[in-house]
Amino acid sequence: MIAPKWTLESRLIEIIDAFEREVHGVRGAAVADGEGLPLANGFREPFDLAAVTAMSTHAVESSKKVFEHIGLRGMRTVIVEGDDAKVVIFDLGGGQGSFIAVARPTTNVGLLKLHMALAAKRFEEELGFAPKTGARIEEAFLLTKSGLLLSHTARSSVLSKDRDIFAGMFTLVQDFVRDSFGERGGILEEMEMAHVRVRLVRGRTCALAIIATGSMSTSFLAGAKKVLDAFEERNHAALNPWNGEVTSLSGAGEALEDLLEIPLE
Repeated sequence: MIAPKWTLESRLIEIIDAFEREVHGVRGAAVADGEGLPLANGFREPFDLAAVTAMSTHAVESSKKVFEHIGLRGMRTVIVEGDDAKVVIFDLGGGQGSFIAVARPTTNVGLLKLHMALAAKRFEEELGFAPKTGARIEEAFLLTKSGLLLSHTARSSVLSKDRDIFAGMFTLVQDFVRDSFGERGGILEEMEMAHVRVRLVRGRTCALAIIATGSMSTSFLAGAKKVLDAFEERNHAALNPWNGEVTSLSGAGEALEDLLEIPLE
């Protein structure tokens, strides 16, 4: 029996389904509460769900104790790797729950963590562990067209630790579109990841990658293009050609601050 769309379980499963579609090699995922009891199941293989969620919760608790023992804080992710699979456990709400994913050994851990972080934020909102943000820009990246990170800003720290991985992801996806579809594939401008939209605004030598929890209006995108054009104009001599040194460029951080001031809608 399929739960009605308005139930909490169905909303959690919807997030799990989107996550599993987006990450190559994921064998299944689930969400558990702080006691290790399953809240939503996305596993299609005959795992003992209750045992998986209980042991995953215990692994998170044990890892936090290790961190505390050596004087560290902020433990968020547990990764267990074996010959047959990788298990990644993401803490939700500071111990109020956990998000568990089982992936094949060849799965890219960096991208897996990136997508898990995005999904985890939505889980926390649905479970009441964090306030719902509504439509706004969450993060922005200033990149070279080849995918090198020049500057990054964020309203939260969801992607901050994996910003270099994210910066290169657009280039990888664009290469896949071009190699798979040729000219028919066009140019990648927008994609969806979990509950957010990711938009690429291109300039002559650089680009802006913008993550938002909602649609980006035409006026916002026009304003973003003006910010990018102004940065390129300010650094015209340094970018043509660029020597590869970020310190040779000026105003990168200010450009992203200006971007966050533009109304999204």
